Amino acid sequence: MPLLITCPDTPAHLADARALAARLTSAGVVVSGPQPCLMLVREVVRLAPEAVLLLAPALDEALQQALALLASSAARPVLLATAAAPPADLQPWLDLNLVAWLPAAPDAAAVAAALPLARARFARDQAQQQALAGALARLDERKWVDRAKGVLMRAQQLSEDDAFALLRTASMQANLRVGEVSRSLIEAAQAAEAINRAGQLRMLSQRHVKALALRAVARGRVEDTLAETAQRVQRHLDWLARLNLPPAEAALLAATGAAWTALQQTAVPAGGRSTPAVAAQLTEADSLAEQLLERADALTGALEAGSGRRHLQVVNVSGRQRMLAQRLAKQALLAGLLAGPPAAAHAQAAAQTVHEFESALSTLEQAPLATEPIRAALAQARGQWQRLLDGLRRSDGPDAAAGLAVLARESEALVASFDQLTSLYEHSMQVLLG
Repeated sequence: MPLLITCPDTPAHLADARALAARLTSAGVVVSGPQPCLMLVREVVRLAPEAVLLLAPALDEALQQALALLASSAARPVLLATAAAPPADLQPWLDLNLVAWLPAAPDAAAVAAALPLARARFARDQAQQQALAGALARLDERKWVDRAKGVLMRAQQLSEDDAFALLRTASMQANLRVGEVSRSLIEAAQAAEAINRAGQLRMLSQRHVKALALRAVARGRVEDTLAETAQRVQRHLDWLARLNLPPAEAALLAATGAAWTALQQTAVPAGGRSTPAVAAQLTEADSLAEQLLERADALTGALEAGSGRRHLQVVNVSGRQRMLAQRLAKQALLAGLLAGPPAAAHAQAAAQTVHEFESALSTLEQAPLATEPIRAALAQARGQWQRLLDGLRRSDGPDAAAGLAVLARESEALVASFDQLTSLYEHSMQVLLG
């Protein structure tokens, strides 16, 4: 393999390089070049020399950039022939694979003698770099494995040995390293939690208005509900803000936060059911809640799509049921509180919400992810849903007060059930391991 001689593209430098090439050839060194420095990487790739001898009149930034490009794309040992004095800090040059510092017009015998040492030093440096990279990769892999074991131990109540055995089995089945499977599991767990939290913002938008409607008819401990809703919204917004979200998703999160700020500024007095002012306030609050719902839903969808994991859809579907339960209760309350076309619109929308909830519940019941705890939670949710529908039917008749009470109670029970279900899906083996 030849030695490539390169130099600045000027007549004087090219003449010096040709003279040196002739002397080296006479000394028994196979030489390619000279080639201009601007063509360094291309010529190294084309000629595949074992080393590069660089004739450099000065140590400037352009020279460093050329060597940096060579080091990153086609690394070779570099012998530098220059009249310039070595800089005080040689480390940057050593990082560019500089293995020999020669005078400006090196003696052919000196170059020939330097080549074996240059090759040996370069080979040693490359071996050390590979060993360091391997050690760092193993350390990084160990960190991912430890984190993944922790997730499995918490989610599945496994021992550390059982968690590792599960990871090892998954890696064998996927023909991947345990570290790769572990990293994928951690990323899936974080994505699932983000989808769950963003999905809760959808539910809380509807819960807030439901509480305002209950306040208008002076029913229930709505102040506690409003305070808890606000705390949950802020907690989820803060958690999501700590993620390193892509710009589009970060913008959706900011828009969701702005919508929540606007909704918080609305107020409905207690016990003012019959006043037009209360009706107007409830209508305004509902409109702002719909904006929050729309933005939170867009954020949730973007997080699911951005994860690249289709199996996380079940987390989104399950989480959305919480919103639909609260939405239905809200719609029934507003249909009773408002009058005329607005009341009719909410009653009609409630029928659509019932259809959406039923469809999603059937989808979840038929999904292949059903473990025993999931099946039990779904059965419980089915019973709560039937009771909520019974309250909905009673809310528009002589037993309206009792019906509304059932509606409010069971909508909260459904939120608790689907919180549990969404968490079960979020931490299921099928979701975590894909």
